[in-house]
Amino acid sequence: MTRVDKQGFTLVELMLAMAFISILLLSITMVGVQAGRMYSRGVVLRDINQAGRDISDTIRRDFLQANANKIDGSGLRVPNNSSWATGRLCLGSHSYVWNNPRYLDDPSLLGANRLFKVDGNPINLVRVVDADGGLCKKDGSGKYPEMVDLAKSSNLLRSISSGDGSIGMHDVTLEKITSDDSREALYKLTFTLGTSKMSEIRNSSCKDPSETDNNFDFCSINKFEMIVRTNG
Repeated sequence: MTRVDKQGFTLVELMLAMAFISILLLSITMVGVQAGRMYSRGVVLRDINQAGRDISDTIRRDFLQANANKIDGSGLRVPNNSSWATGRLCLGSHSYVWNNPRYLDDPSLLGANRLFKVDGNPINLVRVVDADGGLCKKDGSGKYPEMVDLAKSSNLLRSISSGDGSIGMHDVTLEKITSDDSREALYKLTFTLGTSKMSEIRNSSCKDPSETDNNFDFCSINKFEMIVRTNG
């Protein structure tokens, strides 16, 4: 009688093989998740940088058509405190108006503050055809205009709904560099764009990934600085 020896995997060998495959699959999954997070953050950074470039180009062109004598201390209206609701930059023929993302994200915080609206809807950042910078001038009651016709405005940042994670305008400063009183002048303009979800921000920066309420993969803030000039 012929004896046939049959060989196979032992139970230990099978368990080791299964453990190896499990570790391999887990590693692939973790790499995929990390790659997805990096991609998401890259998209957010790209969107903010692209928005910053587009806004910079538009503002630069409007400054070239502006008269420096019409851009005085009232040309930029942003209250110097944390509770400001609206900001305005008036260049004589065109103006830029925006709302504080804090109140767009949570309107319940508004209190006595008022948001700027176009056709009754709160805006994010809009460019407005505004002869003589009327949006930066107080009316007879001592208040600034808070409404503008839709036909005269164009959105530079899409509107923010409550709880939406869109891009918002966080800060704007304007400094005149030249000291003469001519129609031509140089200005330093600085503005900050970032996520409109204020719960993800602390001290003008995205919360650290170690914090429980952070959204680091979708949070980004970037400051843009530019030198612009008027041609009169």
